[in-house]
Amino acid sequence: MMSPVYRRLNGWRKRIVLAAAALPLLQATGTCDPFALNSTLAGQFASATLGVFIGAVQQVLLQNFPSADVLQILLGGNRQPFFQS
Repeated sequence: MMSPVYRRLNGWRKRIVLAAAALPLLQATGTCDPFALNSTLAGQFASATLGVFIGAVQQVLLQNFPSADVLQILLGGNRQPFFQS
């Protein structure tokens, strides 16, 4: 049978291990505020979503208008527009 002191120490050990496991996440946000992690993740998700959307629009334009030289030059479809043979 476990003694009450051992049970109490075991409970504190679990809390300390949980807090220590969260430290790298809190350090990544640059603060010890755990709610700052939510805003950081939301900002990164919004940025990634916008990047995927813009990339998809760019690919559609480049594929549907392959002969539009201005679009090809502006969107990076033609890497060497002035050196065509």
